[in-house]
Amino acid sequence: MTSPLDAALLDVRKAYRLLADYQQRILELLAFIRNELGAVHYHQHLRNKSPRSLGGLELDHSGGARLLPFNDVSVLWLRASGQDDPANQHRAGDLLIDVWVRSDNGNGTEREPARSPEQSLSELRIYFFLCTEDTQENTNWYYQVWSGTNYPPLGSVAPCDSHPNYQAYGEAIPLAAMADETAARASLQALRARASAQLGGTI
Repeated sequence: MTSPLDAALLDVRKAYRLLADYQQRILELLAFIRNELGAVHYHQHLRNKSPRSLGGLELDHSGGARLLPFNDVSVLWLRASGQDDPANQHRAGDLLIDVWVRSDNGNGTEREPARSPEQSLSELRIYFFLCTEDTQENTNWYYQVWSGTNYPPLGSVAPCDSHPNYQAYGEAIPLAAMADETAARASLQALRARASAQLGGTI
């Protein structure tokens, strides 16, 4: 006879396998989007950093959540103009693209109200950081542009806080709207058209 604990542990094992499949699909989706945008991998930013030690973690009520994988991660890509050092030498039209995976925006690290799973959303927030003028000196995309810029409100263009020659624009796309290649390509094409119009260039 199966005990309630045995049944619960079976659910956990199923959840781990479901999570692994989900994360694999997200990795494949990210690769598809990166290729569609003609970008290359540059960096990643993990907001939900795993603790260095498990010692005392049982006293932290968010200890379990801190060990959740792929929760609030940004992958950063570059689309440059062929220069030797695209991370530090930028030309007008170059892009840093930030795809922020929000697997559960009711259980993340941002200052947003906690939500039940039913009220929460699973989405990609895609931001384009555009260089509007050639830079005359080395400027690092991650440390001097991305890290020093607050995200603009979704659907709005804003100058980057750290540098006047950069602008940012972003939108949220529900993961359910990217269920297959056709849907993902259509969602991405529509986003690129809106971003191009807002930023005044070809995204």
